[in-house]
Formats: sequence, C-alpha cells, structure tokens
Amino acid sequence: MKTRSLKNYSASVGVEAYDIDWNSTEEILELGKLCAHQCVVFVNESLPIEQLVRATNQWGDPAGGFVNGLVAQGKLTGRHWRDFYATIARTVVDLPKDLQRNVVRVTYRRDEKNLPTGIFANGELDWHCDQSSFDDAQRVIALASVSDSKNSRTQFLCTHDAYESLSGDMRSMVKELVVKHKWVMGAVAPGLDLAQNLIAKYNSVPIDGMETNLYSETVTGLSGLKLPTHSFNGFVGMSREESDKILAELNKAVFKEEYIYSQDWEDGQIVFMDQEITLHNRPTNVSHGNKRLMTRVINYVNKIYPHKQPVHHVRLNGKQVDFDDFAKLVDEERKIFFKEIQNAGYADTNKQIFAPQ
Repeated sequence: MKTRSLKNYSASVGVEAYDIDWNSTEEILELGKLCAHQCVVFVNESLPIEQLVRATNQWGDPAGGFVNGLVAQGKLTGRHWRDFYATIARTVVDLPKDLQRNVVRVTYRRDEKNLPTGIFANGELDWHCDQSSFDDAQRVIALASVSDSKNSRTQFLCTHDAYESLSGDMRSMVKELVVKHKWVMGAVAPGLDLAQNLIAKYNSVPIDGMETNLYSETVTGLSGLKLPTHSFNGFVGMSREESDKILAELNKAVFKEEYIYSQDWEDGQIVFMDQEITLHNRPTNVSHGNKRLMTRVINYVNKIYPHKQPVHHVRLNGKQVDFDDFAKLVDEERKIFFKEIQNAGYADTNKQIFAPQ
C-alpha cells in the first residue's frame, strides 16, 4: 500500500491510499490504522460490498446505530416501532443478513410503493457525524459510490488543525466543556419526510438531554473536537448565551476552506472517515429522479486497538445510564412521540413532510 497527498486540500490530516492488496491481512490492518489516524482516506477503487465489509470487520466490531440495532434485533417492539422498523428494513432489504449490522444504502431510489430504499434520501445534508450524542470508542465509516454518483459531492472536515490553532487557554477550556444535546427535527436534512427524519433522530439524539465531551481524540491520540452542529443545546454549567458565544468562536476556527476536503464522486470510489473528530456534509441537493446510490459501512477499530473498546452507557442529564436502562427510556419516549404524531395526523410517516423548526 502506498499513500499520497489529497488533491486541492491543505490540512495536515488526510491522505489518498492506493496500490492496496485487499487479499493481504497485513495491508488491510495497515489501512485500518491509516484511517483511524488520518481521519479522511480516499481510495479510488471499486470493491464489492462483501469484500469491503470483510476488510473493515478486521478492524473492529460492526458499529450500526444503537436504536436501529435494537429495533432490527426485535429488542424494541410494539406498534409504536412498526413504521420505524419498516423504514430501516427497506434500506437493507437486498443485503445479506450478515451485512445488515453495519451496512446501509444512501439513496433516493424508491421501491414499487414509491418509498425510499436508503437513508438521507432527499435534499442536502448539513455538517454532522455519526451518533453525535454518544461518547464512544472511535468509529470509521466507509462511504462508497456504487452507481450514478457523478455530479454529486461530499465534504469532509477533520477538526484537528482547528483545535491546534486555538490559544492555550481556549484548548484548556475546550477539554472541560460538556455538550448538552437536543434534537431539532429537520435541522440536519430539511428535505426528509418524517420517517427518514426519525432514522436521523434515533441515530443522533434518541433522547434530549444526552451529553458528550466537546474535546475528543482518535485512538492514536490525535486531538480534535466532537463538534455539535444540529443538536447543540448549550454547555453544562453555562448559560445558553455564553454557550452560543463560545460555539460561534469555535465554528469560526473550524469551518475554514483549508480544512475541508471535497470529494466529487465518480462511481467506484471510497472515502473512509473518522467519526470522533471529523464532520461531513452533502452539499449536493438530492431530488426527485436522482438515481445516485452510495453504500455506507461503519466499524469500530477495537480489534486493531484493543485498549479502545466500545462503551455500554450514555450520559443523560448529568447521570451515567447503562444501555439496558437507556433502551427502556428510549422506548417510553417513543411511545409518547408516537401518540403525538398520531394525534397531529402524521399516522403515515412515509407520506408526511416534517418541516424544519
């Protein structure tokens, strides 16, 4: 395996990898280490999804969404989960069972009932990371362009350089700050229908009041920010006014052109991206008739770095809650929300558009 600089990109983190021997376990593990540390790794090579999953599964455990997994495994059941289960099932319907734990389609393509067969089906996507309100071990997403991807773009932003550019006092403060999360329906992807918005909600902020550290690191110790975007509800122990002021200063430091890598897709390409200190967006507006098909594979890297294992708890309103208790809270919250959307006339979540708030 060889590496070279990414084109039209000047940040210190991020590379292109090429001449990879996909039959070599040693090279696959080296690629995993590269992705964990470099945060953004471009590979201009087409791989069958089965081969891509075999490779990333050597890095670590599958890392699908917490709530999505519970629903798919039948651990969250009942009438209030039925439509959610149907929505996520359509995104993996053609995939072998052994791939469904960490693979999902990203597409506007519809089935015979005119329902989306992928996540994030419509419009643009604002800056975000996967499972943003979970403090967890590092995860890496492989985003692969399968077909009809020409004229679409995804952008990637590792926050390491921005963090290092902060003053010493600001870096010290960042290490102490804890983010409070509150989900705003439609904020990350205004074009989605309610069913698709609920996938984003339960993947990102299943319950309001979840908390994460602002400062984070890759498994290799690369410093950066787990920067809140669409779910920011202030910092713990601070007023909202003071919190907003600090976040605005951080955003000014982070969102600079020199830190952004833009991938203008062609079919048969992959970008591996960290989810701890790296954000991504979709500035391309996906709309009716768009046939673009992407595949997303997500894994931990805990097999390569055994000292960084997935956690089994969340922080909620200042308390640590284990996953079993958290699942019960999510279920209760879902029951309440389900009644609300029914009373509001949103019984068929696949046909209703939930406007941004």
